[in-house]
Amino acid sequence: MENREDLKSILPFLPFSLRSSSLFWPAPVAEALTDLSKGPNHSKIDSGEGLFIAISDIRNSLSFHSFSIDTSASQGFALFFDDLLPRNEAAKWFEEVVPQLAKLLLRLPLLLETHYENADDGVLKGVKTGLRLLESQEPGIVFLSQELIGALLACALFCLFPTSHRGAKHLPMINFDHLF
Repeated sequence: MENREDLKSILPFLPFSLRSSSLFWPAPVAEALTDLSKGPNHSKIDSGEGLFIAISDIRNSLSFHSFSIDTSASQGFALFFDDLLPRNEAAKWFEEVVPQLAKLLLRLPLLLETHYENADDGVLKGVKTGLRLLESQEPGIVFLSQELIGALLACALFCLFPTSHRGAKHLPMINFDHLF
């Protein structure tokens, strides 16, 4: 896995590490996501403010500095989940959606590993279809499963993609902290 050029091109822009041919979340991140996956009775996350604090803690565990999250994100999470969303809808979000997103995020390293295992044999024989960073004007095709796309979107919602060095490759922001 560590010899894959496609993975090497994208790995600096992913929130986990590669060790012994496996992708993994750092232990504190896996623990925090496991807590979130058990629901608000276990995680104590039942508000937009609490979700933002949990996201900030996870980002800090990834050695991301909290200043890299848009400053309005904390108010945006609180405003949306605590004020704008009806209370029963917000409760459903924290009881059902957040735990499922956390479970999906916990599976993200394995989903990516499976993606790369199937990238060279899968859909088109002889055509590389693995997730990779393409240079300007470089032709290429990438096939992603719906589950992998969902996990990548969950990662963006939780603002877990590294933001440093994106400008050097002219990459747009992907984290959802700029929604607010």
